[in-house]
Amino acid sequence: MILATSSGDYPIPPEVARVLPDVPSPPQPGAPDAREQMESFQDWLDASPQHAIDYERVRRWHLVQDELAAAAKAEQRPFVVTADGLE
Repeated sequence: MILATSSGDYPIPPEVARVLPDVPSPPQPGAPDAREQMESFQDWLDASPQHAIDYERVRRWHLVQDELAAAAKAEQRPFVVTADGLE
């Protein structure tokens, strides 16, 4: 698995991938089937309260990882994806 950040793409270590909630990819607004993607994603969210919680956890994790990757890049040091932000 790869994590795409504003600072680049980074491999997600297996130990981190194991603790990530299973969340479908969010809809892509510019995609030709954007409407269908949005409906499908909304159906998934509505199917269980846990889905909304899992989606928020992954969204927050991605924001934290993006910030950590940007800081590492600015300091010219390597970045390794962590579980930080999944709390």
